[in-house]
Amino acid sequence: MPNVMIVILLLLFTGNANGQVYKWVDGRGKVQYSDQLPPAGASKNEKMINIRFSSQSANDEGKDSTKDAAKKEQTRKEKRATQEEAKSKQLTEANMKKENCLRARSNLELLRNSERLSVPDGNGGVIDVDDHLRQQYTAEALNNIATYCQ
Repeated sequence: MPNVMIVILLLLFTGNANGQVYKWVDGRGKVQYSDQLPPAGASKNEKMINIRFSSQSANDEGKDSTKDAAKKEQTRKEKRATQEEAKSKQLTEANMKKENCLRARSNLELLRNSERLSVPDGNGGVIDVDDHLRQQYTAEALNNIATYCQ
């Protein structure tokens, strides 16, 4: 961010630059360019070239690069937020899976080690678990272990 500020300040303090460049052929036949008048021995084919630098175009370029930098930074922030969100979701899912695994193992242990077992009937009462119901609950617990305890 400090680099962007430096560029902006430089562009603000850059004024219009006008310069004159002279082109001539020297005594050896080489083309020369200079901001100074050609020497006396130069060819008569000298030309004065006006060069104009407008700070407006530099400011426009600075604005474009600043906009590009801001867009890139925004894109990076969005990407980082998306990655953090995905990581958080993945961690939450892993914790839920771990909890479900512990619950399934606890249920299986309870089903195998309890001689007499009662469960809620859904109407506010309880029912005793017979062998047939115990086998159903055991199969369900084993299925949950296979699903959540990997």
